[in-house]
Amino acid sequence: MRIFRVEALIKRSPETVFQLLTDLVGYAAWLPPSSLYSQITEISEQPVQVGTTYLDKGKTYDMRGEVTKYKPYTRLAFHQSSFINQPGARGELDMHIRYMLTPKEEGTRVLRTCEIRTTDLLAIFQPFVIRSIRKESERIVQRMKWYLEAR
Repeated sequence: MRIFRVEALIKRSPETVFQLLTDLVGYAAWLPPSSLYSQITEISEQPVQVGTTYLDKGKTYDMRGEVTKYKPYTRLAFHQSSFINQPGARGELDMHIRYMLTPKEEGTRVLRTCEIRTTDLLAIFQPFVIRSIRKESERIVQRMKWYLEAR
């Protein structure tokens, strides 16, 4: 299992940041598609809470997700997994994504922590997988910052 963190200071309140993160339907407004992310669909309930499930659609594979922690304005966590069966890259991708929001005088410190596990042949490509997901995590946090601070 590999762990990495991405953080940013967003000049908005923890309440505003938390609301953006928990509005899964609204992701389309601030997070454009990328090589790993296309859209979130099949959301089981709104507003989200612990146990809410969804489908995180990507260009090459989809990930089933679930909200695993929901502590208003401070903590939010997701578990996502997918079985990838592509030529030369077969295996499970399992991720735990945690957000910790800390109020600061200038706004909110957003810390996104990702724990990633790969199995089977996909484990051979783990360094590439980690780099790709880290880059996507950085993009997500930066888009969140840009979107909220532009409003």
